[in-house]
Amino acid sequence: RLNAIIGFSELMMNERFGALNNERYRNYAADIHSSGTLVLQLVNDLLDISRIEAGAQALDFRAVNLNTVVGDALAILQPQANRERVLLRTSLADPLPELVADERSLKQIILNLVSNAIRFTDAGGQVIISTAYEADGNLSLRVRDTGIGMNDNELADAMKPYRQVGNRPQGEAGGTGLGLPLARALAES
Repeated sequence: RLNAIIGFSELMMNERFGALNNERYRNYAADIHSSGTLVLQLVNDLLDISRIEAGAQALDFRAVNLNTVVGDALAILQPQANRERVLLRTSLADPLPELVADERSLKQIILNLVSNAIRFTDAGGQVIISTAYEADGNLSLRVRDTGIGMNDNELADAMKPYRQVGNRPQGEAGGTGLGLPLARALAES
């Protein structure tokens, strides 16, 4: 039903069946869409964390190309970056050996890290995603941004569920406070 609310509000925002001749109605439709999307994200994150904690997360380990997964995730996040006027840049090592991982979890980790970086980077800033084949034989993924940053205490708080840190007013940056803890839980599973 939540998907229906999101879908119908999107139809209204795009005025698919006729003009909404009132700016307040268009704004209400946008608010419904935004709130519905946030609630859906929260429910999905809660379900993911519950499955991980219960040891019921279905993992499918196979050889995956890290650069391909990064590209797929960035294609999903590009509209968010465009709305926030944040430049997404990549520096992907090529060639890169395949990585044995659960592709869905890896993609979710990248989505959470980059989405968080976009939210906390001011317009005109940039988020840089890089991959590398390290001298010790490990693959690395780095997400850097020109955002507000966090000190060690704030980082420790941000890794706790439902906690948000930063110098923005409460709720302004959006999100549920589950993105970073979920990324950590997925990486550790």
